[in-house]
Amino acid sequence: MTPVTPVRKDVDTGGIELDYSESVPHEEIGEKAICYGNDMRNAPSVSHGIRTLYGKVLPSTRTGPLYNAFSYPTKISPEAIAVFIGSHTKPGEVVLDAFGGSGTTGLAALLCDQPTDVMKEMAATLGVKPEWGPRQAHLFEIGALGSFIAETMCHPPDPEMFADAVVQLVSQATSRVGWIYQAKDADGHDGLLRHAIWSDVLVCPGCGVEVTYWDAVVRRDPLSLADAFTCPSCRNRCDVDACERATESVEDDMTGTRIERKKRVLVRVFGRTGTAKWQRPPTDEDRAVVSRVESAPLPASAPNERIVWGDLYRAGYHKGITHLHHFYTRRNFLAVTILWELTAGFRDEFRNALRLLILSYNATHSTLMTRVVVKQGQRDFILTGAQSGVLYVSGLPVEKSVFDGVVRKASAFKKAFALVRGSSSKVVVHNSSSEKMNLPDGGADYVFTDPPFGGYIPYAEVNQINELWLGSVTDRSREIIVSDAQGKSVDDYGRMMGAAFGEIARVLKLGGLATVVFHSASSDVWRVLVKAYSQAGLVVRATSVLDKLQASFKQVVSDVSVKGDPLLLLSKGRAPGENTVDAEVVLQEVFAKAAVGQKAERDPQRMYSRFISRCLELGMDVPMNAREFYGRAAEPPRKPR
Repeated sequence: MTPVTPVRKDVDTGGIELDYSESVPHEEIGEKAICYGNDMRNAPSVSHGIRTLYGKVLPSTRTGPLYNAFSYPTKISPEAIAVFIGSHTKPGEVVLDAFGGSGTTGLAALLCDQPTDVMKEMAATLGVKPEWGPRQAHLFEIGALGSFIAETMCHPPDPEMFADAVVQLVSQATSRVGWIYQAKDADGHDGLLRHAIWSDVLVCPGCGVEVTYWDAVVRRDPLSLADAFTCPSCRNRCDVDACERATESVEDDMTGTRIERKKRVLVRVFGRTGTAKWQRPPTDEDRAVVSRVESAPLPASAPNERIVWGDLYRAGYHKGITHLHHFYTRRNFLAVTILWELTAGFRDEFRNALRLLILSYNATHSTLMTRVVVKQGQRDFILTGAQSGVLYVSGLPVEKSVFDGVVRKASAFKKAFALVRGSSSKVVVHNSSSEKMNLPDGGADYVFTDPPFGGYIPYAEVNQINELWLGSVTDRSREIIVSDAQGKSVDDYGRMMGAAFGEIARVLKLGGLATVVFHSASSDVWRVLVKAYSQAGLVVRATSVLDKLQASFKQVVSDVSVKGDPLLLLSKGRAPGENTVDAEVVLQEVFAKAAVGQKAERDPQRMYSRFISRCLELGMDVPMNAREFYGRAAEPPRKPR
């Protein structure tokens, strides 16, 4: 047995003996001996280096060109994954990612042959000594967008020649329709539009007069958004939420029908003249350009594709959005269409990279989902992109210059391509389901994977904004998800996950290890995950936490989120019998450890991640969801039964 560190006397541990070392194989709780990783007699040994790695929180920053080149929900930094690959495998060995996403595991494999200073520093901080060198990686991804990103990023073009191609592409587009972004400063000097703010229109519930959302809610000194306003006509005090949004009926030349959509008006214009930036209210000239764009014919290549709505549809802000082009202003839809059409004239080695560049700016910055936010202490709005993992359209949507944005974004791609081009590692991307993988038994030495988190993000629904440009959309029947719209329950999700983990176990060599990153605030989702890997013959060897240093939108706004994704180390082994440990004992153990840990460990969301990890180490189901756990965390300590 590993020695137990004496308990600090100023902490109420509920009678639990605690070990505060970084990573330990055993721990005593009262008189019950509990084995981390359960019955490991048939499982491979875990090296001291691996135990050290899982004994610390893994940092996963959301910075750097490889991370920033393309926004993708729940993405993990390739540098962090590379440290894991280098620590679990030797050069030449095969790595599998059964849920490939946007290909970060493939990028990590490429980086293993060309380690960055960030990777070396991270490894030193974590106390591990990875064996750098080339690997082989197989990525399975059912999503059309994810597999396209992975294939393109993992097989990059020459960075300098790519940069030249971007200049040529935008120059051609500007020659054709550059007038759409023309604007003048307040003194009448010619300039270019950087971005414009549009506004919903509110209808006063008292008199029916229309008031722009901008005029109704925007307050200055300090900048804020009000919840109520005084109607300029009837002078009644109106709650914003009580006001209907005005709509308008227009002819849609793409669908050939008349549609009713939310009425939006231009309220603020931001531009540049030379190097000088400026902003002002819209003028008649601005509105004339908008009218000219509205009447300009779209190219025949413009995609006229219907949006397939699912769990994300909201009747309010999605009013009138039935087709792809409804997510854009006419100006930006024309701009993206022209850029996309022009890529056909470039050589194969650059065409997909240019299209990926366009898509990287498309859904995040080119649509009505682009927005402004108010931050305390700031005198003006903060311009930001679409919220990750949803299809939210705000009352103040932003229209950015697509041409300017693509040029700016190209810099990150050039740097990203330079980091991985020339690597001797090999990456194969399979656009297919992980429920059946065309790899031989025992063909993978190591698995690093980040499965879909239940119903956390409906990837196929979100990604269609980009996939419809590709002309290939994800097969939702094979999407592993909890979804009311798709009629997939938690148990349906569990069965599909079971098939995938069965394949992981088949492909993983005897003695191989699998790292699984997972996130859920639902105990039911954790239950089916445990069942999936257990029935596949996989057991937990160690756990840790992946600390994503910048929270996603859903993690920020949810009161039942999980801070840090639990990280599991699995291997083939015999599943244990029924665990008799009282969940209350585990709960109080987590609370007691948090009380003597660093400040980050006392965060309720971090404690829930630790609670999940501890339950899985002990072979237990996770007995409570995040909301229940947070309620308990706020209570005084209890004595275990």
